[in-house]
Amino acid sequence: ITANKMFVLSIIYGIMNILSYVALRNISAGVFTICAQLKILTTATFSTLMLNRQYSWTKWRALISLMAGVLLFSEPIWNASDTFQMKGDANIILGVVAVLTEVTLSGFASIYFEKVIKTGVEQLNIWERNFQLALGSFPVYLMFIFYEGGGKVGYLGGWSWVTFSLAILGAAGGLLV
Repeated sequence: ITANKMFVLSIIYGIMNILSYVALRNISAGVFTICAQLKILTTATFSTLMLNRQYSWTKWRALISLMAGVLLFSEPIWNASDTFQMKGDANIILGVVAVLTEVTLSGFASIYFEKVIKTGVEQLNIWERNFQLALGSFPVYLMFIFYEGGGKVGYLGGWSWVTFSLAILGAAGGLLV
């Protein structure tokens, strides 16, 4: 039954990745960055709802201050003249809705994963749960890849040594976290 929970999480992560692509096709990276800061609050909110954690007003203010600090730090990005301009046939509302949905799913997925780890009847460690998640992700991502047919460039098209290196670094960073 826990493997099914990990499969559900795999599907959520797959949907989140698709929503990120939809968002970035329709809004600038600056707007995406601004909206992505809400992950802090959605994670804390789902932590309160799903794990019954209680945060003091001081902690909520600290979370909001952290979010505001990141926004202020990224001010040169979102204050650029082209940040809120439409890109060709882009739909800014669709992009913002996609990134906000992705942010909400991200907060939910983080807390859902924590809850599965802490309350699962099978006492598996974090590495075993991540392995379950990875195995559940393969069919989901293969389904997305085959559905798209590899896109305009075909399967594995557009990959270079730089892209491959960045993918490896991203995977290593995920393992490190």
